[in-house]
Amino acid sequence: MSNIDNPDLPTSVRPVRQRLYTAMWRWHFYAGLLSIPICIFLGTTGAIYLFKPFVEPLLYHDLQTVTVGDSTLSLTQQLEAAQSARPDARAGSITPGTDPQAATEVGMRTQNGENLLVYVNPYTGTVTGELVRRHMFMQQVHDLHGELMLGKFGTLFVELTACWTIVLLATGMYLWWPRPTFRLHGVFIPRLRQGSRLFWRDMHAVLAMYASAIVLVLLVTGLPWTTVWGGLFKQVQSASGQARPLAAEFRVPFKSEKPEGGKQLSLTDAISIAQAHDITGSYTITLPRGSEGTYGFTNRALNLAESQFLFLNQYTGEVINQATWDDHSTTAKAVALGIRLHQGELFGTFNLLLMLTGALAVIWMSFSAAVMWWQRRPQGRLGVPAQPANWKIPRGIAAIILLLAILLPLVGASLLLVLLLEQTVLKRLPRVREWLGLTAA
Repeated sequence: MSNIDNPDLPTSVRPVRQRLYTAMWRWHFYAGLLSIPICIFLGTTGAIYLFKPFVEPLLYHDLQTVTVGDSTLSLTQQLEAAQSARPDARAGSITPGTDPQAATEVGMRTQNGENLLVYVNPYTGTVTGELVRRHMFMQQVHDLHGELMLGKFGTLFVELTACWTIVLLATGMYLWWPRPTFRLHGVFIPRLRQGSRLFWRDMHAVLAMYASAIVLVLLVTGLPWTTVWGGLFKQVQSASGQARPLAAEFRVPFKSEKPEGGKQLSLTDAISIAQAHDITGSYTITLPRGSEGTYGFTNRALNLAESQFLFLNQYTGEVINQATWDDHSTTAKAVALGIRLHQGELFGTFNLLLMLTGALAVIWMSFSAAVMWWQRRPQGRLGVPAQPANWKIPRGIAAIILLLAILLPLVGASLLLVLLLEQTVLKRLPRVREWLGLTAA
């Protein structure tokens, strides 16, 4: 067995454990092969996106910042100013600034489906400028991070990578685990002066051990956004009575019933009713769309305990639905807290630095793994650890694999696909079989 097959395998362990170690390393290699390029990309975009609250005010300062005047115009007047500036677009939301120097933000949608943010000086009614939402720097970073700019296919690929990265952490911890006896160097302290190969091995394995908990938190808190896992999780939430309150959903099909002779409430009246229901702080108002639309008020405060959601009948001002933090189930609260944690917004600067550490760790783990592979790759082969001969998966390991396949459906589906390819196609092609290390060890 060559060094690339297993350079760190202890010679004193029993043959059965040797085969298990090799099998674990083989799947660690496969998972890394799939995940490394995307992990570096996701780590980079995620690290950048953490700084959105600091970057956007710098990029769009001239649009979002105004000189303080003596008195402000009503939101109705500001909305009319935005509509006059863009008569070809329909206003869908308005967000008044909480800072005296902040411009009012009006969300609009053009006839060709383009989403705009139009900024209005609340003191003069002057439109300071507009932004195409999808062209905004941080929106592009967000889309790259969440879907690789490939729509639903990209979202699935990101989810697949995230799920396999969890497998990478699990198999990596098994490979790192000190055996057969405890040692300090190479386990908890990197060996920095014992050659390039050991340097990169330890800079990968030891540092990954320290960062694995943070990286796992990043991965798990990101799963509720995903298509397959997130969709199934929502179904479980709903079936178990742990779903989010309807008013807290982003797209809610609430409808206004129009009384005979009823007229739409003015925006000013709607705001007065919302304030009577304790809507305060930084909030966004969604405007009625069509005759059945509603006034919606969303206060997504940094302090989740202050978050509020309110929907009003556009004609009568009657409350159609309302939710506060206390109305969230335990699971819904956990998901909301996880999202804030993932974005570095839950507990200030330390949270941001913690998530930044996780993102940088993902980049480093991926980069160092690529360097290790490059140094150890054999001539004429990919370098996959050779498949153990006549080895059957122990029941305990099989149970863990089955559990992972259930908890992470895309892992299960892709694992099944890889196994089918190995058995039905790849093993029948001699050169491919040798290149992938599918021959018996």
